[in-house]
Amino acid sequence: MPTSETPLAEATGRIISLLQPAEKPLTFKKLKGALNKFSKKAERLNDAELKTAIEAAINQRAVFRWPDYRGTQYFWRHSPDQAAQQAVLAIAAEEALAKTELIGRACKKVQGFSQKAMHRIVVDLVTSRELQQVAAFTSGNLVIRTGSRAAYAAAARKFIEEKLRKAGFDPAEFLRPRALAGARPAPTASLDAAARILEAIRSLEPNSGVPVSTQNLRNHLPALSKSQFDTAGLKLRDTEQVFLSLHHDPHNLPQHERDLLIDGGDGKFYVAIGIRR
Repeated sequence: MPTSETPLAEATGRIISLLQPAEKPLTFKKLKGALNKFSKKAERLNDAELKTAIEAAINQRAVFRWPDYRGTQYFWRHSPDQAAQQAVLAIAAEEALAKTELIGRACKKVQGFSQKAMHRIVVDLVTSRELQQVAAFTSGNLVIRTGSRAAYAAAARKFIEEKLRKAGFDPAEFLRPRALAGARPAPTASLDAAARILEAIRSLEPNSGVPVSTQNLRNHLPALSKSQFDTAGLKLRDTEQVFLSLHHDPHNLPQHERDLLIDGGDGKFYVAIGIRR
């Protein structure tokens, strides 16, 4: 490789490493500031050099250019479509919603996405059978993540509770759980922390093998303490069931953000988990 290409390759690698643990897209200004923060003055990139390095990373498909949002350009390790798919699937795994409501919720989570663009994402996911349309309780359809029976059951319960309240009844009197002789506990009740994390990753990953952020997983598994989650995540890594994505600058994060990472116990912190295929 010619010597003149070395600085570009180095800058491109630094950009990719910086965006890898980022939880959201970064502006050009923030990306430049983060890159130059710990660089010697002679090594700092000017705007033209940074733009060239970003383009090189985009050409490698390691970085993606996001739609302008409020007049500002953004960049991230995930493509906009990939992030939109992840947002839609995460919502649809938790709730059964009408298509228009699902699109509106997802647009609030993914900056720069129009209703029309998000509608395309939802239609593509239905076509690929990652989303499933199910009958609503009056007319029309609801959308859920394929196989998410709990989301549909929760919507059905909510609908019935509202009908009972309007009729002047207490829903608790009708929907009180009853113990059944010989009934077995729900399968998820017996799952250990590691199995729950694997199940959550499969539910949340936008595409097979794409890692899911530890923040998303913790939000999805609120019953697990930080200690249980971290221990289980490291156990899964050690047994080669998952790979962990390293955060390259955890000690500059505020404590509440660092607590969302997996603490490796050796000074390393991990920002995402992916299933080994």
